[in-house]
Amino acid sequence: MPARVSIIRAEEYDAKFLRPKVKSLLEPLGGIESLFVAGDRVLLKPNLLSARTPDRGVTTHPSVVEAIAMELIDLGAEVAIGDSPAGAHKGVERVFRNTGMLDVAERLGIPWINFEKSGAFAVHREDGTTLHLTNALREYDKIVNICKLKTHSYTYYTGAVKNLYGLVPGFRKTAYHKSHPLTRDFSQVVVSIYEEAHATLHIMDAIVGMEGNGPSSGDLRDVGLILASTDGVALDRVAERIIGIKKPTDSPITTIAANRGLGEGDVDKIEILGGNFDEFILEKPFVLPSKAPQYLLTSPIPGWILRNLAKVIWIRPRAIDEKCIRCGLCIKSCPVDAMRMADGNPPEIDYKACITCLCCNEVCPEKAFELVKSPVARLFGR
Repeated sequence: MPARVSIIRAEEYDAKFLRPKVKSLLEPLGGIESLFVAGDRVLLKPNLLSARTPDRGVTTHPSVVEAIAMELIDLGAEVAIGDSPAGAHKGVERVFRNTGMLDVAERLGIPWINFEKSGAFAVHREDGTTLHLTNALREYDKIVNICKLKTHSYTYYTGAVKNLYGLVPGFRKTAYHKSHPLTRDFSQVVVSIYEEAHATLHIMDAIVGMEGNGPSSGDLRDVGLILASTDGVALDRVAERIIGIKKPTDSPITTIAANRGLGEGDVDKIEILGGNFDEFILEKPFVLPSKAPQYLLTSPIPGWILRNLAKVIWIRPRAIDEKCIRCGLCIKSCPVDAMRMADGNPPEIDYKACITCLCCNEVCPEKAFELVKSPVARLFGR
């Protein structure tokens, strides 16, 4: 059976409006009852990147999560919401509160889980790598991965596969960035986490997406869609085509996952349910992030060559003085301790130490970073 992705149009964020939409979305996949049964312990994993309110479009909208949770609760499942936010330096509870997830949990009487406190277990993989994942994976039977449609300045695109990186608790996310400074190597880690998670269902909030300098500093775009699949790789490939990413190599995480056989990466082999695929593709494609050598992820070029190329072809974050509020979140998020702030000035970056992971840009609540290109990088276009 080919990979299947169900798509439905949805124009507003309201749980009562979205609940029948979710039911209709899942019916072509066999209905929610084909994937879950009464008594299942189900963990909902939204994208809670940081403590932004839902209108900022940075996180999965709480109404989408609530609609899915209500369907599962009515089925007789035990449901919880959990994540390990990247921008949680002021507390995970604040992230859950600001994103609206705490309200959802309280309304429905379900627990919310702070992966920072739930502990982690080690996964020793056959390739010799070790991953540390939240204990919640062992405590719940099934995962519903509820991702957000966004571009990503570091990995170009973020969706279903990338969202499960949030199963890594706390400082270890930073450690993986530090130990895998090339984007293609970091993407391998993300894909390994996806492989170990074994999510039962992937649902994408694409009612409002983010283009440009995502995943937190981009511009919002009305897309008006929700997507679902049991194959997160296929869902991502379909979403990429919808927003205008046509070259598979432009989206490293999806391509690596497909090459590993973890899902369908050929959009022409994916069955689209819910309508004619061409009608879902945006007439005006998303504004996509800038590129640099780190995006040569699927090429056979050795890492040492890429690192040398990066000396002349680079994109670097730079703080914008008038936008920066001196909160220090960027400094706390830097995996290589390459940032300093003194005398009331905006953060300064030691570019010799910087690995261009763009975590600073990702967690900044004020869109106070610009991405500056080298003269040679500007010759390569976007």
